[in-house]
Amino acid sequence: MNSTITHFTAWLVNDASALETGCMDITILQDELIGEDPADERNWSCDAGKPAPFHAVTTVDATDGDVDDAITEAKDLMEQAGWSITGSWDAVDNAYIVTVERA
Repeated sequence: MNSTITHFTAWLVNDASALETGCMDITILQDELIGEDPADERNWSCDAGKPAPFHAVTTVDATDGDVDDAITEAKDLMEQAGWSITGSWDAVDNAYIVTVERA
């Protein structure tokens, strides 16, 4: 496996039980290649051993807020910090995720 490739996923958590505040937050985590083909998104998994290079709390309530508003705010927060979205948002159990890279 090629260890020189870096891959990051942004996690927009919208499950109030998984948050420190009542608002959705966005965290970017570095991933590790767990399969053979780095072009296949299914071959990447969160590397829990790496520190999060970015984290911010949105102003959108996790219980009653609109996830589209949170996505827009998260995108703005990430862009201000030098990150750009390179994939499409997907829903998972407690969050929305998207592939990102340093701008």
